[in-house]
Amino acid sequence: MDFSLLDSAPDAMVIADDAGAILFVNAHAERLFGYRSEELLGRPVEVLLPARYRTMHQVHRSAYQAAPRTRPMGLGLDLSGLRHDGAEFPAEISLSPIQVDGRSCVIAAVRDATERRKIEERARLWRKAQEEVRERDEFLSVASHELRTPVTALQLQLLHRAALRSGEGLPPDVVDRLETLERQTRRLAALVGELLDVSRMRLGKIELRREALDLAEVARDAAGHAQGDLARSGSKLALDLQPVTGAWDRTRLEQVIANLLVNAAKFGQGRPIALHVTGDDGTARVRVSDQGIGIAPEQQVRVFDRFARAVPAQNFGGLGLGLYIARQIVEAHGGTIEVASTPGAGATFTVDLPRQPPAPAPGARPDAGGLEPGRLH
Repeated sequence: MDFSLLDSAPDAMVIADDAGAILFVNAHAERLFGYRSEELLGRPVEVLLPARYRTMHQVHRSAYQAAPRTRPMGLGLDLSGLRHDGAEFPAEISLSPIQVDGRSCVIAAVRDATERRKIEERARLWRKAQEEVRERDEFLSVASHELRTPVTALQLQLLHRAALRSGEGLPPDVVDRLETLERQTRRLAALVGELLDVSRMRLGKIELRREALDLAEVARDAAGHAQGDLARSGSKLALDLQPVTGAWDRTRLEQVIANLLVNAAKFGQGRPIALHVTGDDGTARVRVSDQGIGIAPEQQVRVFDRFARAVPAQNFGGLGLGLYIARQIVEAHGGTIEVASTPGAGATFTVDLPRQPPAPAPGARPDAGGLEPGRLH
């Protein structure tokens, strides 16, 4: 029988008789196994298998001859081929019964699965890495939540005030130490809060509770939250707040504005800081400007990334999460946040927010705590 057509097949083709002797190999099989055709003809097909598989293969071959059937590739079998130089390779093999000059034979199509196995391994490692990232984020979420309880218990502000109101007073050095401890406790609470926020965002668990708000009032409250950092920095804050109503999450927007003000105080070199709120028919704008060290152009594109730092960590504290969290909150509102800066001349962060919630995507879950009809005016 003429098997020359098999030389054009895309796979290595091997034909063996019912005794397992090789009758034909095509050109692709010669290249794959490293033999010339005449070196294989008449030899047992097991010569193309690693030695550890040969005895069992003879058993399987006898069973196949007793009940021949087509066996396709891709059955998940762990098979290997053996090249002439002794090198092994992972193989995919399909079998089909065939009649050759009246004899029952088997034709095998063989593929080198090395590249596919590499791709599968890379996919497995990627899935494993994704699972490890998910587990890490869940751990951060749980750990941050658990840390909040002891951090809250460390808040000594009420004790401090009660002691001062008692009339007995406290020694000045004790007052100073209490104030320092209170300030560090607030800082620790803020860091834990940032970790909790970023873990929630990574897990997609952040929710907005929208209500009718005046953004000017929100900005004024946020400035109050940042007053301690501003006072310690020596920067004076100028407010230009025009009333602008919209549907937003008060707590989250206070967090955004406070983060921007604290950031300005940290890098503002004690120079004035300005907070503006303006709006038009469809958009509200918050702008925070400082006159500090500024941000290099190559850093501006990544300043909103997680753990991003535009300056050395040893010079300025923090986790590098404040601007990342701000961007996530702003984008959750359907808005944008941008920075414009010249090194040595300060930076301006601009937040644009739609005054009404964007239309939800089909099938999307609406924000928690939606507005009651008619509350905006």
